[in-house]
Amino acid sequence: MNELLKILLFFGISLGMVIFIVFIYILGKIYPTLRIIISDIVRFFGWTGKKVRKFSIEQRYQGSINGIIQEYNKNFENPILPHCKIEWVTPENQQNILKENEAIICLSFNKKDDNLNFYNATLNFVQTALIAKAKDYLNKSYSKAIDLLTTHIILRKNRREVLTIFRKKLNDFDENIRHEFENLIPTDNGGLFFNMLLPEFHFYGELIDTLPPNSEFNAEADGLFNWFKELATRETDERTNLKYISKNIKIGVILVGRDETWGTQGITAYTKWADYYATNDFTSVYVLARKKRGEDRADELVKILNQVKGFDIINKNPKIRGVTAEGKEYIVTCYSLRPNKTNIIYLAWEELKKCYDERIAVSAIIDYVQKSSIFINIFGLKYELPNAELSEITINDAQKVFKIEDELFLNIIEFDADRQHIVLSNKGTNSDPKHYINAILDENKVYSCIVEKIQTDQQGLQKGLLVSNDELKNYAFIPKSKVTYSRFLDLNKKYTLKQNINIIIEKYDSSSSRFIGKLNNIINPWESKTFSNLKIGNSIKVLVKQINEFVIICEIEEGLECFLSKQEISWDKNESVTSLFKVDDEIEVRIMSIDLDKNKINVSIKRLAKTIELEYFESYFNKLVDVEVTELISGKGLAIKYPNGTNTGFIHWFEIGWGPVGRFETLYNKGDILKAVLYEFDTEKNSLKFSIKRQFNHQFTEWLNNIDKKEVMQGKVIRHFENSAQIEITKNNFTVQAFILKQDISNFAYIETKDLQFYLPIGHSFGFYIKEINESWRTISLSRREYLNQSEYPQYGVTINTTYVKESNFKGYLYSDEIEGWTNLPSNKTPLGKNIEVLLISSKTGEFAIVDKTMH
Repeated sequence: MNELLKILLFFGISLGMVIFIVFIYILGKIYPTLRIIISDIVRFFGWTGKKVRKFSIEQRYQGSINGIIQEYNKNFENPILPHCKIEWVTPENQQNILKENEAIICLSFNKKDDNLNFYNATLNFVQTALIAKAKDYLNKSYSKAIDLLTTHIILRKNRREVLTIFRKKLNDFDENIRHEFENLIPTDNGGLFFNMLLPEFHFYGELIDTLPPNSEFNAEADGLFNWFKELATRETDERTNLKYISKNIKIGVILVGRDETWGTQGITAYTKWADYYATNDFTSVYVLARKKRGEDRADELVKILNQVKGFDIINKNPKIRGVTAEGKEYIVTCYSLRPNKTNIIYLAWEELKKCYDERIAVSAIIDYVQKSSIFINIFGLKYELPNAELSEITINDAQKVFKIEDELFLNIIEFDADRQHIVLSNKGTNSDPKHYINAILDENKVYSCIVEKIQTDQQGLQKGLLVSNDELKNYAFIPKSKVTYSRFLDLNKKYTLKQNINIIIEKYDSSSSRFIGKLNNIINPWESKTFSNLKIGNSIKVLVKQINEFVIICEIEEGLECFLSKQEISWDKNESVTSLFKVDDEIEVRIMSIDLDKNKINVSIKRLAKTIELEYFESYFNKLVDVEVTELISGKGLAIKYPNGTNTGFIHWFEIGWGPVGRFETLYNKGDILKAVLYEFDTEKNSLKFSIKRQFNHQFTEWLNNIDKKEVMQGKVIRHFENSAQIEITKNNFTVQAFILKQDISNFAYIETKDLQFYLPIGHSFGFYIKEINESWRTISLSRREYLNQSEYPQYGVTINTTYVKESNFKGYLYSDEIEGWTNLPSNKTPLGKNIEVLLISSKTGEFAIVDKTMH
């Protein structure tokens, strides 16, 4: 600031003008805070009138919300978050007040509602304005969770007293949204939610806004969200995917800070990954580090990437305050970089020239391996290295020796910067595999080795075993994941120095000049006898191995894990607390589910003591029972009472029919007795869920695999709904439930709900064509219109049987499986639904005449 004053005075600007400029500068800095102060002053004089109160609210809300937005946006060249502006709805502007990306909320002038007002204003602003262009492509649970966390952050930093309202209102959101919100909270504690997720969705929204709409955007957005969650909540040294790659998104992460990597490989261990990301057209590169030592190393790395490697720095303030699970604050360093392709290429050739002049070996990363050559990344350039240059020995198959992302140290044999010509070789370098590698890899032999060391990192975490064998010439390394399937096993308790173990060599690590192997005959616990004996409902004893706020991870045996979520600890919510347990506690649990696809076993303590509802569920699961409607909950479903039950069950609206049912409130009344199938037990609410539609056989997948979608389907009418009818189709011994909408029943008449009983009587069979099949919802939409269009009319003079189904002011309508048409209103009153005989008058118009049997 003092330097600025000197410059202004030097150029002859008057002291008064200088003071004015300084005033404007300070005002810009404190403007949001100033608005809050103005708001408080105006609110004090709020008794003077409505305008003053409105002005007070306006200044307070805009000042609070824009304060954090301004603080956030100043970290970027271009704003990421939009500003909030309040405009009051008046009789003059109420017709056009709501525009794109705006929201209308109701505010109360009652003082007791002030916190609720602020909550509503903040949430609505976030829902409307935050990453608006990308949000439509996100899973709704993910999108709402992002909104909730952003709202929570704004309230926490500006109006902590409103958090009480936030906690109460959180229960208004469905379970999936709350679950995703809870999972997202640690990403803010680690400082990455605002500094990585929101910018990336902002950039993604700007990108797809210029592209034609595509359903693949949904998968990309959801994939980015889930990848970020896994990355941001990773434990120290936990293996995590540091890259997210899709058609329109490429994000790479560089983690800085481990003493071992920095000490043995130096800064090149990280710059090589920056080169890799640049070569492969990554749009974003993040450099992450924790605490002071990591911060210094990240600063040094980014300085090189910016000045020597050609990367642009996007964010202005990379220092973020993180919070541990114990509530301790620490500094997180998060640099956001963008590869500048032009600079990278130029600087890469400059760096290569320097290495060539000084006869320095250059570091490269393998991008791709094929049999006859490898493709490498060197300072951000791609280069193909043939087998002849890989080793002093003959490499017949590079795929057996080299792996993607291996590091090589290459000599520059020829170099011409002007022609951008270079010849590289791995011969004689530290990464030359030499002659014995092929022999070792080709043998597929079991080696008897001696345990030399249990290797740990600088933090004392076990990495695996170092073992020796005379034939291998050097120590071989067995990663912990290849020694045991357990994440929690202490190797010191299972292995001692000089112990003999049998291993199999899997690959050669050129960067460490060590063979990498695995324990011979290591048993996958998911293929063990113990696992094969596990059954849902079994009571077993397990050991607690890891505890967090929401779940306890236990081991049944070494490497065979099970998960105990906090809601499964006790039927009493107040007792469902994970902190009641300690690591290595032995507890008894009951197996709830076994997921072979995900290798996941869920267990419960509370289910060791069954409630009446759980006992009923186990006795009547998937069985058809009589239930009584106790309440119709509009837009949600039916509350029902079931035999011998002490609690209320529920039928969701989507469990009523295999298709659109319309307003179910028109179908049922309180006190109705229905047939329903018990299909789910809600453990959190200790309640049962029933289904009406599941009583009908629906072999969707088998049926779909055994039919021709273009052929005629014969179906029987099962039920009528407000706007459709349920049709049961049996084909090739497989049965499904389909539906037909009212508008697809007739080509002649407008079908009303009251007409369904005459057009499609329950129990009668008709021919249909398939209109649409939705495999995600497992629904089948039918149509009769095309089927009736291709039906042939009878010959003139031939009487046919049909049903009199509908009347208008001037016409009567007739209908059957094969024929439909109309006739003049009969002179005698003909009841709807009556079978009648008719004669064709005009095949062009579909007109028939009713045969008067009294004339015969």
